[in-house]
Amino acid sequence: MRGLFTLTSYIAWIFIILFAVMNLHGTTNVDIVSARAAAFCAEKLHLTIGAASFNIKTPVLYVILFALGEIAGLCYLMPLCMSMQEKTKAYRRELEKGSVTNSTSSSKIEVLENKIQVLEKALDDALKNQNK
Repeated sequence: MRGLFTLTSYIAWIFIILFAVMNLHGTTNVDIVSARAAAFCAEKLHLTIGAASFNIKTPVLYVILFALGEIAGLCYLMPLCMSMQEKTKAYRRELEKGSVTNSTSSSKIEVLENKIQVLEKALDDALKNQNK
């Protein structure tokens, strides 16, 4: 599953790079505060804010936005991955504990079987000696 996500991410990066190459000479105007928002703040909120914007090359904007999306996705899914890893570790410890308990039980059974065999042999020897 992890490999599928990684492959999907690589394919998406390839598409973003292709879009960036296709729009290599384009620029995009990014408004931080638009003229309409500045007018609204001045009229309704009585705040004086100047309109602010800047131009950026479109390919750079594509790459920045996609990288920010990747980072947001990783930050969103990281807690889920960490909790799954913790649950997996706890489950492995539980399985190991169960296997240790089973091996201890089986060794106790072997010891008891050996004691029974020794006692049976001693009983047979005692019966043979009594009959003589």
